[in-house]
Amino acid sequence: MLRHIVKRWRQFIADTAPVKPEPVERRSFRVTDEAVSAAGRSPSTMVARKLRAPELPPGVIPAQDSQERATDMMAMDDATMAPVWGWANMMAGFGCGLYFPGYPYLAELFQRSEYRAPSETMAKEMTRKWIKLKSTGEGDKSAKLERMNADIKQFGLQKIFRDAALWSRAFGRAQVYINIKDQDDKRNVPLVIDKATIKQGSLLGFKVIEPMWTTPVTWNSIDPTRDDFYKPTMWYVLGRQTHATRLMTFIPHDVPDLLKPSYNFGGISDTQLVEPYVNRWLRTCDGVNQLINNFSKMVLLTDMSSVLAGGNGEDVLRRLQMAVQTGNNQGFFAANKESEDLKNVAVPLSGLHELQAQSQEHMSMPTHIPLVKLTGITPSGLNASSDGEIQVFYDYVHADQESDFTTHMDKSLDLIQLNAFGEIDPDITYEYVELTEPDGEALARQRKTDAEAGVGYIDAGVISPEEERERLASDPTSGYDNLSGPPPEPPEDPALVPGEGDGGDQ
Repeated sequence: MLRHIVKRWRQFIADTAPVKPEPVERRSFRVTDEAVSAAGRSPSTMVARKLRAPELPPGVIPAQDSQERATDMMAMDDATMAPVWGWANMMAGFGCGLYFPGYPYLAELFQRSEYRAPSETMAKEMTRKWIKLKSTGEGDKSAKLERMNADIKQFGLQKIFRDAALWSRAFGRAQVYINIKDQDDKRNVPLVIDKATIKQGSLLGFKVIEPMWTTPVTWNSIDPTRDDFYKPTMWYVLGRQTHATRLMTFIPHDVPDLLKPSYNFGGISDTQLVEPYVNRWLRTCDGVNQLINNFSKMVLLTDMSSVLAGGNGEDVLRRLQMAVQTGNNQGFFAANKESEDLKNVAVPLSGLHELQAQSQEHMSMPTHIPLVKLTGITPSGLNASSDGEIQVFYDYVHADQESDFTTHMDKSLDLIQLNAFGEIDPDITYEYVELTEPDGEALARQRKTDAEAGVGYIDAGVISPEEERERLASDPTSGYDNLSGPPPEPPEDPALVPGEGDGGDQ
């Protein structure tokens, strides 16, 4: 009887025990390309740039079967450069491939204000105050200086240099062609700056040429000890050979010799320098804008098995489309009570303006331009308009004037002198005008100090009143730069006139 009871008890326990579920085979997720495409997303690809010859517009280089080109190109033909480019591309496979992107690409980017502003700002600042002619020798050279100033204005030299600075910074190189009367057929002959070759009245003017219309004909790629190593001596200007001495070549940011052929013997442009920073700025702006528009997001917890199992996701997308159409303040959001859930996720917006401002600040780093100069506004918290920062920027601009302009400025002024006077006066020189503009109070203090110094020099017999008057007339900040004619007679002292003033009757 006892055995029977135990047996029945064991059977009861076995019958009432929970049944263990069969182990479920887990299937791995597999999302098809069709589902991704239906969701509006597609994988992106990045094209790597290679070191190669630049692509130029038709007509820049004459036809390949031209005997003239075949003769002149012996020093730098493709067979000579191909091994070098092949080696560089092989080594660059381990790098980042920062090679010349091409003139069409740079021209397209230059339409954006973020890319155009740095080049325009530097070009305008470098030519805003321009130059001041002066004489370092003895004798009166005022007539010559006046004529040269008039010729500089007539030839538009200030705008020529501004445009050359703009396009050289936009594309990496710009050239100014020197147009001499009756020498168009001698463009392939060196231009000698001398009174024997530049006759009086023969200078016709200057013309800025963008870099896509020119390309080198020959250069020395054999002897690095020579001055013309990787420096072209002859250029094609839309198919016509032009000697390098007839072109003033502006290259603000030079590149190593290895890259010069692929850069069409130009330099790296401001557009390329700021490109990664502008891309980050644009992504930041888009991200902040999207976050502001979507800072509060509804999340629908639903069945995604059809997509994760490899389906095209059409049923899920239709469900989400229905949720979007009904999920507004004037409608209801209907969800399945058993298999779906609805949540709201809100993102805090604090700190976004600081992140966006920092991204904008980074854009000014490659070009050394303060934000107040680059953008015209002072972003909050960046203190971009401080006097110290502006002064540092002016020092940087002056350094660029010295490095980019001086050689070409000397050549231009020599040409203007030969055209006007038939000779070059070595005593006539120039200086770049200071970019700093003192405010009213600082200018008043400066004028007072100059006046006291002038009186002291006159009393000490160092200078005459006439020389101090000339200084006032030639100083545009003196307030008396419009003085003309002889100086007025000094007023009589009443004490020295009999019958007037104190003691006049004695």
